[in-house]
Amino acid sequence: MNLKYSATALKQLKSLTRNDRINILKNIESIKAKPLCGKKLKGIFKNLRSFKVWPYRIVYQFLHEEDLLIINTIQHRQSVYKR
Repeated sequence: MNLKYSATALKQLKSLTRNDRINILKNIESIKAKPLCGKKLKGIFKNLRSFKVWPYRIVYQFLHEEDLLIINTIQHRQSVYKR
């Protein structure tokens, strides 16, 4: 499976503390193993999934045909769904 990060996700990942970054990266590996494990989102986020890594959320998209996992955003749970 291919893994791709958006520019926003990379910036957000770099801004985290070292321990949080390590925890997030471990969880991204578990998402790679089971890409449908995240919660399906609704509304304007209907093509995305969310995975909880307290207190953060990893919002990603899985393209089955291309076997591609795109990490869109990694943010604190309070602000991740605000536009």
